[in-house]
Amino acid sequence: MSSTIHFEHKLTFFQELCLVLKNFIQGQFLIALCNAGVAGLAFWIMDINYALLLGAFVGLMSFIPYLGPILGFLPAIVMAWITHHNFWYILGVIGVWALIQVLESLVFQPKILGDKLKIHPLLVILSFVVWGALLGIVGVLLAVPLTAILQIIIRRIRAR
Repeated sequence: MSSTIHFEHKLTFFQELCLVLKNFIQGQFLIALCNAGVAGLAFWIMDINYALLLGAFVGLMSFIPYLGPILGFLPAIVMAWITHHNFWYILGVIGVWALIQVLESLVFQPKILGDKLKIHPLLVILSFVVWGALLGIVGVLLAVPLTAILQIIIRRIRAR
């Protein structure tokens, strides 16, 4: 009987892990949609050709850590030049890139991932610092799911 209870307990733990991973992926998708929306709207306001398509590309590239945001904005820079032949529009696109980076780091990730994974937004920001210091780039990439998993483990230890 004892081994059956132990097995059910592990099953519940793994179900929780799956739920954390599912919510993390959903959160990342919502963040990508936010990035796409902000970029598309900004490019549309700047009257850049194919603004919404460029915004969608920005959102898609935001799934790629570090290099993705840069790659996502390269077509927008090129299209800004083709559309307006004015350097100020290129600076505008770079400004949109900077705005989205700030919004993603300080608003989208802490709020969306925090809500999805039931982690306080400040803990989300802190997790990037702590896991980054411990594991480098890999730690930054996995910071939020690792923190959520650690939260599950701590909650289960406290429940015993």
